[in-house]
This record gives sequence, C-alpha cells and structure tokens, in this order.
Amino acid sequence: MSSIKVKNISKWFGNNLVIKNVSLEIKDGEFVVLVGPSGCGKSTLLRIISGLEDLDEGEIFINSEDVTNKIPSERELSMVFQSYALYPHMNVYENIGFSLKTSGVDKELLKKKIAEVAKILKLDSLLNRLPKQLSGGQRQRVAIGRAIIRQPRAFLFDEPLSNLDASLRVEMRLEISRLHKQLGITTIYVTHDQVEAMTLADKIVVINQGEIIQVGSPRELFNKPKNLFVAEFIGTPKMNVLNCITKRGFIYLNGKENIKTKIRKKDNKINKIGFRPNKISICEKEKGLLNGEIKFIEYLGTEQFIYVDCGIDESLIVVKTNPDYKIPIRRIIGLKMLSKDLYFFSKNGEVLI
Repeated sequence: MSSIKVKNISKWFGNNLVIKNVSLEIKDGEFVVLVGPSGCGKSTLLRIISGLEDLDEGEIFINSEDVTNKIPSERELSMVFQSYALYPHMNVYENIGFSLKTSGVDKELLKKKIAEVAKILKLDSLLNRLPKQLSGGQRQRVAIGRAIIRQPRAFLFDEPLSNLDASLRVEMRLEISRLHKQLGITTIYVTHDQVEAMTLADKIVVINQGEIIQVGSPRELFNKPKNLFVAEFIGTPKMNVLNCITKRGFIYLNGKENIKTKIRKKDNKINKIGFRPNKISICEKEKGLLNGEIKFIEYLGTEQFIYVDCGIDESLIVVKTNPDYKIPIRRIIGLKMLSKDLYFFSKNGEVLI
C-alpha cells in the first residue's frame, strides 16, 4: 500500500490548459474518487499519475519517492480501463496471469496466485472461458483480477463501469467496495457519475475545467458544498436553485416576499437560493412559502419525485416524497422549507454562510 501526492501539476494540450496547477494528497489505503463532468480533466489527471501521460509542470510522489520522471512500469501502479482491455484469444486464466507469466514467474507460483485472485473475485468456475463468453460484469472482474495479481502500490480505475447496464453497475460497485475493504490497497477512481462517487469514496475530489473545486467526504460535500457548482453536481436529483433578490433581510422570489434570511451583513449579495428535494414539505397552497402546480410525478417504487411549476425561472421544483404519498397531477399545492435547510449563493456562485 502507498500514499500518493501530486504537487502543482499542470498539463497543456496545444493551447489548452487542461490541468491547472493541481495539488492533491492521497493517504495510504484511502479510496479517493475524482468526479466531475465530461471533459473536466479527471481522466487526464489519472493518466498523469499512472505515467501514461506526461506532465508539463509539477511533481508526483509515491511513498515520498519522486516518480515524476519514471515510466509506468517503474511506478508499480495497476490501471483498470473502461474498455476492459482483455486479450480476446486468451481465456480468463491466461488473461489474469499474463503480466506475471511475461515477467518469468515460476509456473507453480503463477498457478497459485491466479487461483487466489480467482477466488477473491469469484471467477473460479470461469477460468477456461474466453472474454467473448463472459458478461460485462465478468469481464470487468477479470480486468480487476489482472490488476490485483501484480500486487501494485495502488489501483487506478478509469470509469470502469461506464459500459455496464444499471443493474450490473450496482453489482460491480458493491464488488469494488468489498474488494477495497478486503485488500486495503490505495485506490484512485475516476467517474462522471456522482452516485458512484458517493457510494464508493472515502474522499471525493470534485474537478471542473481542470481545477480542483472541493475535496471532502461524501457527507461533507452533500451537506456543505463550497459553491454552486458542487451544490448542483452532488446529489440526485440535484439541488433546486432559484434566482432571487433581497431587501432588508427578506428574499423575494417571483416578486413576492417569501423567506426571511439569517444573513444580515451579506444579504445584499444573495443572488440565488437552493434547497434539496428531500428538504421540502407539501402543504396547502395558502400555507406554503411557495405554491405551484404539479406537472409530473415519477414513481420509482422505493421513492417518488414530484415536479412542481411555481412560475419561477421557467424551471420545475423537484420534491422527494414517500412512495406511498398519492396526489393528482395538476393540483395546486404549497411548498415549505425550514430556514436551516436553505443555501444562499452570491452572483459568482460562492456559498454565503
């Protein structure tokens, strides 16, 4: 196991600065997820750490050893790709053991190590199958097995579940989480799916436009986002955000005095207000801070989302309710939120506390 530190890393593609002076420390045994929208630079950062991509500025340390100029094989990291990258003409046994076989490991030791990895990943009965005879989840387990057998300093995962259907993604999330708890190996995992980030990570690194925006635990990022970008990106469904104006400590939505703020010195800077779908209560329209018409209802079995048009910003407010709650579409309802559950944002997206 190993700690990893990247210091002041920058990367240019032509005239585009895709990684902007990024610094990050990853503790020994930690599961860190790099998350952000497509094209934000998270996969490039992972490839720089692995040595597959050169950096233009900065340094990389593994266990305090400077590996900035070392080739990938000298860094002793194992990478698992989105595409699995299995050899189609080799069976599962041969794919898992390929790297050790080419390095000249004794045949009996190789057999023992493959058996150990196959047992961990529940591939014992599939060792004679070719990749084309496996499901997507099985192929991904083989790719992980090939990484495990090398006993690396750390695992690097580059969007490994993107090619799987929804049910397999859930299954593999549990598998990767179980594996990390069992092996305790430092892991860096890249995804654009914030559900994966929230369920897998000890620590989440939110990246946008080549910069680290916020680092913290899943709970910390959900409850205490640093800015509007993090607030909207973390959470499913995403936070409801509405434009507003303030006068003398009151927030006006759609020209009406709706909410008294607790922010006195900064209330003139408030430009937007946010609240999570699970922090809204439905009430009679006369008693709500807001009122509007129900436009859509999504019933998902274990939860339900109600979409309400309050006539503000041409956007629908999402309300999470108990799945047993029944109410007809087109009904006019009121919405209530507690002041402690509100987020206030400045014009530039800063959270105002």
